[in-house]
Amino acid sequence: MATRRRIERLNKTLMKEIATVIMTEVKDPRLTSMVSVLEVDMSEDMRHAKVVVSIYGEKKSDNYKTFEALISSAGYISSIVSKGLRLRYAPELRFEWSNALAVADEMGQKIKEAMKQVQEDEKDSK
Repeated sequence: MATRRRIERLNKTLMKEIATVIMTEVKDPRLTSMVSVLEVDMSEDMRHAKVVVSIYGEKKSDNYKTFEALISSAGYISSIVSKGLRLRYAPELRFEWSNALAVADEMGQKIKEAMKQVQEDEKDSK
């Protein structure tokens, strides 16, 4: 068993490496939307890792296809990452989809609209 501190460092490193592999190595044509790796949580035995990703694209159907591409590429991504980090075992990657980027973008749009409305109200009141 690895220490908690080692696993935390490995989680950060895996997050960067997985993002790099997705951008540079995975050639799946379904991978059309932007993918951001938000979090990696490796198990204590270092054989499993939960990878939380956010997918942002124009169409929801493209986002679903991108997520399917990630799931089907999990073994390939795991093998590339484990070789690069010289891990004894290639961790089994389990991807989870977070819509954090879409929610943040939506909130940003609402804030802009509210600020615009406030400015218009201030102009009208003068």
